[in-house]
Parts: sequence; structure tokens; C-alpha cells
Amino acid sequence: MTKKLITFGRVCMLSILMINASCDKDEEVVLNAGNFITSVKLTSGDFTKDFEIKDNEVNGVVPYMIDDLDIALAITISDKATVTPDPSTITSIKDPINFIITAENGEKKNYVVNIKRELSPENEIVSFQIKTDLFKTNVDIDNETGKINQRVLPNTMLTSIETTGVISDRATISPDPKTISDYRNPITFTVTAENGESKEYLVTLELMNEEYAAQCDISNASKWFGGDDREGDLNPGGIGPRNVGTGQVILVAKDTYPTKFGFLLRRPFESRRTNTNYLGDLEFKLNIRDINGVVIASKNIMINGPFTGGWIDFDLTSLNLLLKKNTQYNFTYYLINGEALGVSSGSDANLNVDSGICGATGFSGTSKERENTSLEDWSVWYSHEWHFNFRIEGKQ
Repeated sequence: MTKKLITFGRVCMLSILMINASCDKDEEVVLNAGNFITSVKLTSGDFTKDFEIKDNEVNGVVPYMIDDLDIALAITISDKATVTPDPSTITSIKDPINFIITAENGEKKNYVVNIKRELSPENEIVSFQIKTDLFKTNVDIDNETGKINQRVLPNTMLTSIETTGVISDRATISPDPKTISDYRNPITFTVTAENGESKEYLVTLELMNEEYAAQCDISNASKWFGGDDREGDLNPGGIGPRNVGTGQVILVAKDTYPTKFGFLLRRPFESRRTNTNYLGDLEFKLNIRDINGVVIASKNIMINGPFTGGWIDFDLTSLNLLLKKNTQYNFTYYLINGEALGVSSGSDANLNVDSGICGATGFSGTSKERENTSLEDWSVWYSHEWHFNFRIEGKQ
């Protein structure tokens, strides 16, 4: 019985039963000569593509959305061959890549991988922001017509406008919005895509000079407004001391600079515990909130007593507030220290279906000191089915 010992030089026959050994003539081991790339796959994010190999070259294109500086290559090669550089180290196809495939027997073959990303045709202004000493806002963009129109607060200096533009990826814009501050006349910007296609945008800023006013005063209902200091059995339903505020959604059809906002109270403030009218001064607070309830501006007003009922108007001129069209703003208002004063009135409202700005959602809010809540907390406010009476003035 014998065994074979394989060496690179010869094959020796060993006898299990004999100590001596005899060797046959030398035999060569044939090493693999394969030095081919057999497949190439590119991956970038969710995108994957296999590429054809032809005449030691791999040519192709990928969509322009692909980040050509963040790719992965998967390359398979002949059995027992090696590849340089390591494909796993390649993250960019910005330039052609030379791969050297070395067979097991040492023979080399060169491959060129030349995969290009298509040039982007996108040439849009994605966002455009204007900023002044008074306010800042993101401007509406009409990408179909290339027009960007914005009416700005009446006291805006059109020679001192700071603008910032965000454009399509890989595009360029001329002139740079950051270099333009004088908008007394319309400014034309040219956005050029990576593939050379260009598009013009005309930016026009104008001062608001149109008077605007709306008043919603149909009144057929009234909701508690103000404080209550009654405890226990004196307070029906065991509600206990509290302060109750009112709110109203404001939704304008055009960008508006509000100069006044008012709400209507039906009667004098009265203590339900003593059944007497309150004759002293009263302070009210208005919070203007975004759709999520975040306060973006506030205003207080002091009313000299005795208050007999009627409109409570806040002067909003100093807020330099810009209400964007078709954007929900939540105006919430309440009596300062209402729970401690223990006096209340009634918020006038229309409980019927209404239209336009008068038909928006109402709000009610209730805070209780014993629960450490405040009408500053958005969590204590909830939508109400009534449309509360209010009036608003300004410029558009």
C-alpha cells in the first residue's frame, strides 16, 4: 500500500512496509492562467446596476440622481486570480478606474472601468428667503412661469434686502443672490443646470399698500371667558377655580401685515361667587401661534375699568408680523390673572356654518393653578365648534 507526496519538483512513492523510497521523474504543477473580470455591479443607495464587459473595458452610465462620490463596486474575477486596487476601496466613479487582474500563474491583464453619471438637467430655485431688519420669510416660487413675487411690510427698505436662494443640486445661479440687496426694481436670476440648460427667474418685491379689513360679528352664542374662583359646592359640576381663554384660526387669502386684531366680549366682567360686576382695570394677552401652537408673537393690552362689554383691540403694528397666505395661524387670547380675579365675561360667537375667514375653527382653553397649568401652554387648548367674533385690519 502506497501514498503520494506532491511537491512542486517531483512525485515520490513511499512504501509503508519499506524504509527506503524511490522517486519517479519530476512533474510540473499547472497554475491557473485565468485573469478575467467576469462581472461588475455598481450600487448607490437603492440603485443597483450590472454592466457589460467588452474588450477589457466596462463602459456605461448611471442616472444623474446617483451620487458618483458615494458608490460601491462589486467585481468578480477568475478563480485564484487577484485584483488591484481592491474594489471594496472604490467609492467614486468621477474618474475612470484601472484594475489589474493577476492570474495565479502571474500573467496580468488591465481593465478600464469607465462608468459616468448622467449630467443633471435640473435648474430650479428650490427656495428663496428674504430678510430685512423688520422680518424674514420664505417666498412662494412659481417654477412654471419663473416668477417670484412678494409683497413686503410697508416700512421695508427695498435697498437693504438680504436674500438667500437654494437651487437644484449641481446647478449654478447668476448673479449670486447674496450679492444683491437693492430690489427697487425686479431682478433676473439665471439658474444653469449641470448639463448646461438654463432657466430665468424674475424676483419682484413690492411694498404692501392695499388696505385690508375683515370683521366677523354675527353673534348668536356666548362662551365663558375669564376666571372663576369658586370652590366646591359653589361651582356647579365641581369644576373648581380656573381661567378660560378663547382662540380663533386666522387664515388670510393674501399675504397680510396685520396692524390690529380684536375680539368681542358680550358683557361686563362679573364675579359668579358674589354676583357683582368688576369695576377695576383688566389686562388681556394675545398669543399668535403657528399651526403647531408655537407662539410666534405676543401682545398685551390694559383696559381701564369699568369694562361694560364690547371689542378688545390689540395694536399689532410694532410686531412687524407677516401672515402668509393660506397658512393657519392660531390667535389665542385670555384674561391675565383670571383665576385669581375670579371674574368672567362671555366670548361672542356664531354657532352656525360660516364661510371665508369667518368660518375657520375656534378654540377654547382652560388652565388651573392647582394643576400647575397656564393658558400659555398649548396643551390646555382644544378646538371648538363655534366661530368666535373677531376683527382684523392691516395691509396687503
